[in-house]
Amino acid sequence: MTPFTKRNFLRIIVGCLSIGLLYSLHKLVPFLASRVQHLELIIISIMIMMSLLVMFFWSVFGVIGGLASFLITMIFLYNPLTDMDPYYYSVLILAFFVSSYIGYYISKKIGISEQKYTVSKEKIEEDVNLLHEHVKNRSGEVLTMGNKIESLLKLKNIADSLSVSLSAEGITKIVTEETFRLFGENNRVLFFTVQEGERRLKLAGEVKKTRRSEFKVRGKGRIFNKWVRENMKSLLVKDVKKDFRFSLGADEVKDDAVSLMIKPLIIEGRILGMLRVDSPRADAFTQHEFRLIDIIGELAAVALENTRLYRQTEELAIKDSLTGLYVHRYFTERVEEEIKRAELGNGKNTFALFMLDIDNFKEFNDEYGHISGDMVLKKIARKLKSISSAGDIVARYGGEEFVFLALDCDKKNATRFAEEIREGIGSSPIVLRRKKCFVTVSVGVSLFPRDGRRKEELIARADEMLYKAKAGGKNRVCSG
Repeated sequence: MTPFTKRNFLRIIVGCLSIGLLYSLHKLVPFLASRVQHLELIIISIMIMMSLLVMFFWSVFGVIGGLASFLITMIFLYNPLTDMDPYYYSVLILAFFVSSYIGYYISKKIGISEQKYTVSKEKIEEDVNLLHEHVKNRSGEVLTMGNKIESLLKLKNIADSLSVSLSAEGITKIVTEETFRLFGENNRVLFFTVQEGERRLKLAGEVKKTRRSEFKVRGKGRIFNKWVRENMKSLLVKDVKKDFRFSLGADEVKDDAVSLMIKPLIIEGRILGMLRVDSPRADAFTQHEFRLIDIIGELAAVALENTRLYRQTEELAIKDSLTGLYVHRYFTERVEEEIKRAELGNGKNTFALFMLDIDNFKEFNDEYGHISGDMVLKKIARKLKSISSAGDIVARYGGEEFVFLALDCDKKNATRFAEEIREGIGSSPIVLRRKKCFVTVSVGVSLFPRDGRRKEELIARADEMLYKAKAGGKNRVCSG
């Protein structure tokens, strides 16, 4: 219960007591006058009680209430006092003045206490409001921090997924799907790639709700992608119709994207692609989300570059640096794979293995030099690549020797194909020192399963046939 509530309660009690005592003076005293011998004692008792009530009036009602109670009491006491001894009258009047002064003094103290209480209460209420506001702000910060932590955990999952993906298709799938989960289902995620040696953007991945419009890459507009590509910077547009930097073309007007974020995927000054997130609502993205897409874009760019480097490393490991053909080790592994695949066909699948050797290559190197010899090796490698079919394997076996694995090839077709290879190489001149030169090759042929069911047997048989072709005069095919 507050002091104000207690004071109001006292006012009611004092008021009721005053009314009761005044009523007693007015009604009870005349009634007792003829019946009680010492009436003045009752009157004095009532007056003393009234003086105390006047003091309480001053205390609880203030100056106005105290004066009013004093005057009303004196009016009611006038008749009883005039019938009493003057001595009692003087004492009672003095008592009333003393009680009024005491009541006034108490009233002032109570007023000061009320002021202090009000100030303290207002200060406490202000502190409580500040605490409520502080708690509200901190709750908002905690919620925001929780959302940021959740976003960072999702970024970690994206980074972990990208770290184990070594294909551009896998990276595209991971980035588009995880970005879509991160930014919500009302948005559309687009992933563009730029092929090496090309300037055109290719839409490699898209994730969206069915109600969103289809993104058209071929439009003359696409000023947002163009701006990002030219400036090599990330772009945040809160409302495409209000952004002064862009004048929308017909393609952008038809598209339902109102706000968007685009992050270029840049490695060492080269743009590998773009990651775009757009929404049909204005102001759909905050600076925090803009930073998120920036991080995702950096992760995607590194992943794409790692994929390219991995592919280059893989090619260096399995391809000859001079001719671009597969190396000896990779070729033998593929021969084993083809043998296993052919055996699954119950002997119905056949293939041919050709071993080629350049005739008189040492004398050619001695006459024209090793640089010219390298040119000859490259020329033959290009020729073999040009006549190979899908699935065929061409490799540099070592030095001036090449091997060729032709799939789905029987004896008749193998001999004919080997002759085409020999004739094609022999009829293709190469210019060295402004002089047309011709080189020839000898070819040994082995067949699966006729000449063996193991790679060692097939290679040994082809090598044997090659030796036989060499011994027989070179520039010929020998298949046994």
